[in-house]
Amino acid sequence: MPRASDNEQRVLSPQEVTQLLSALQSEVVGLKAESESLRETIVNLTHENTLLKRRLYGNKTERLRTSELQLSLGDMLDAEKQLQKDLDDAVRAAETDARLDGDGPAPDSNGKRKGRGRRDLSTSTLPRVEVDFTDDHLENGAKRIGFDESFSLMFRPGGFAVLVKRTAKYEVPTKEGPTVLGLMGPKMLFPRGLLHTSAVAHLLVQKFALGVPFNRLEQHLESQDCQIDRGTMCRYAEESGNTLGSTIVQAMWDDALGNAGVISTDATGAMIQPLKGDSNLKQACKKGHFFTAVVDCDSVLFAYTEKHNQDFVKKLFGRFTGFLQSDASNVYDILDRGPPEDTAEGVSLVGCFAHCRRYFFEAAVCRYPVGVQGLMRIRAIYAADEPLKKLPPAKRKALREQHVRPLLDAFFEWVREAKASTEGNNLATKALGYATNQEHELRRVLDDPRLPLDNTRAERSLRKVVVGRKAWMFYGSDTHAEAAAALFSIIASCRLHRLDPERYLDEVLRLLPYWPKERYLELAPHRWSKTRTKLDPAELERPLGEFTIPAA
Repeated sequence: MPRASDNEQRVLSPQEVTQLLSALQSEVVGLKAESESLRETIVNLTHENTLLKRRLYGNKTERLRTSELQLSLGDMLDAEKQLQKDLDDAVRAAETDARLDGDGPAPDSNGKRKGRGRRDLSTSTLPRVEVDFTDDHLENGAKRIGFDESFSLMFRPGGFAVLVKRTAKYEVPTKEGPTVLGLMGPKMLFPRGLLHTSAVAHLLVQKFALGVPFNRLEQHLESQDCQIDRGTMCRYAEESGNTLGSTIVQAMWDDALGNAGVISTDATGAMIQPLKGDSNLKQACKKGHFFTAVVDCDSVLFAYTEKHNQDFVKKLFGRFTGFLQSDASNVYDILDRGPPEDTAEGVSLVGCFAHCRRYFFEAAVCRYPVGVQGLMRIRAIYAADEPLKKLPPAKRKALREQHVRPLLDAFFEWVREAKASTEGNNLATKALGYATNQEHELRRVLDDPRLPLDNTRAERSLRKVVVGRKAWMFYGSDTHAEAAAALFSIIASCRLHRLDPERYLDEVLRLLPYWPKERYLELAPHRWSKTRTKLDPAELERPLGEFTIPAA
């Protein structure tokens, strides 16, 4: 029989065709699934690319409160405009219904809520304290026809209350007929103000002594049926601080620079909110600086400046002729340049062993033997001086010469030897260099027994500024920062002399309008206890009233 040619196609059996078709169908299904996966991946990558481009080229869009219509990029604006209109109408209807229940005034055309206006304290549910002002002479010769009432918020132990000042009105007969005569009220630092001096003192202590921001105080007071907005608090703080700063605090500065023997000073930064420019655009906060001065342990004073430079230091301490203890900042070099001279007049800069010790501590942490030895020597100096702190000045000076000076001489002799044998530019040479450069200033701690070894008391006084920097982040303006410096000065000095700052501020703010300008120093915290004994206790206890000024 003839054989089939090799080129002749083999005929598949029905079973083989079925198997091949099944395999092809399975492969098609797999390709479709892979195609869908690739399509989904492409879509996801497209979306991711869109988001990345927006973050790269439009990262400020979301911060400017971009609307949903803008995010649609104009694809379906017509449909979304009608939807947005319907949603806005629903929101406005809800706001209108809420205002009918007394939830504040309506927003303006820009969406900002207008001010509430002055609060009507006559309808308040807070307790009332009434103070009547009458005239004994008119009570006998004229007819009293009523009272004029004014309301203010006061603070007393237990919470807020409404202070009602009632000023009598009289009908007085004259030749032309009867006329109405009203009495003059007492002098007040905040005439016709919403807040009494006791409430102002309470708010100031909450912020500048305890570090509570005004926005949190606003929320806290609402729960006590006492609505005081943060803007009102800021205005009272600025007015109170600037008034105290130009009167009592200025007198304290003048007395310190003219009569103090030792001032410890330091400085720290703070953020200040800038004024809005012509374009009305928001700007970044700028940096200001607070200087502190601990004066003979009698007062703690603060001063604000826009720039931390030699010009301000010269202006602040230029006429001081005592010992000024500070760190090694070059802004103080303008006051005292070069080695100390016996005939030199003016300020004498004193160094700080705490700053010197920090450099040796850093070197010791990094395993430099110089750092360990320096710490041991400085620790011995502190240990020898510690038992002498509470001795009388003359006795302390004599014992310092006997016990502390030899340790100082040995320390600086060791510093010179170690510096000559230590090479390189590292933490060890940095510590030795600081001690060498500051030797004259560091040795001056022995010139006066009132001088401590370090400047840490000035650093401690700056803690309130640092706490405020973390709590409320920035000050509203340079003027507000200057007011804050005055309030920090008053409160820190009260704490130094164990005075209740809230009570002190309440009494002094009421007394200040009557006090002679040339005697403001008598109202300073370090003299207040003596001054207060000369005042009439009954006049101090009254929330409102005149004061009798005692003789100097």
